[in-house]
Amino acid sequence: MVSWGDATYRIERIAPATYAIVRISDDVRVGTFRTGKTIETRAQGIDPALFDKLARAAVQNARTSWVKHPTPQPPKAREREEPVKEEAPASSVRRFVTA
Repeated sequence: MVSWGDATYRIERIAPATYAIVRISDDVRVGTFRTGKTIETRAQGIDPALFDKLARAAVQNARTSWVKHPTPQPPKAREREEPVKEEAPASSVRRFVTA
């Protein structure tokens, strides 16, 4: 997230080293940028100078690093299996009848 003026923008990864900036108030994509040796920007429906500032702020404040290093998930708990109790076959069961 990057705040500029009275607006807040969300940074979304759309491809390796390529990001989109979305204005949160109306959920509209305002452009894309690509990182590398230089930052390549493409503004869509926003002043290009403002978009350049947003892209630079996102990179300088490390707002894009979370994508490259996802949070590890804790290991899943193993389910314990109950031992299977086998019953003896019917032919081996002896029954005594009392008279």
